[in-house]
Amino acid sequence: ARRCAGHRFGAGLEGADRQREPLLVDLRSPADYRRGHIPAAINLPLQDLVHQLEALPRDRDVVLYCASGYRSALGVMALHLHGYERVRGFAPGFAGWTAADQPVA
Repeated sequence: ARRCAGHRFGAGLEGADRQREPLLVDLRSPADYRRGHIPAAINLPLQDLVHQLEALPRDRDVVLYCASGYRSALGVMALHLHGYERVRGFAPGFAGWTAADQPVA
């Protein structure tokens, strides 16, 4: 895994069920998502997260990310309050992902 500002890329994916890849959720706006996102991520803006819980599986790892990590931390807390246990944030966010020259869709 690559490192950026003390973070290992892929660290948010460790411990995932190897039979199924984690669901990557981009919490940024649809416009930001269209400008570029981590490959295979779905877009679910933070303000819509708790209104779209049916889009998020409870039996699969879910990794949330945003631009810098702030919204993903809020999203993780919100999902924990709704009973989601297999959710975590990707702290470097999209900014860290692109700074490390990772692929963008």
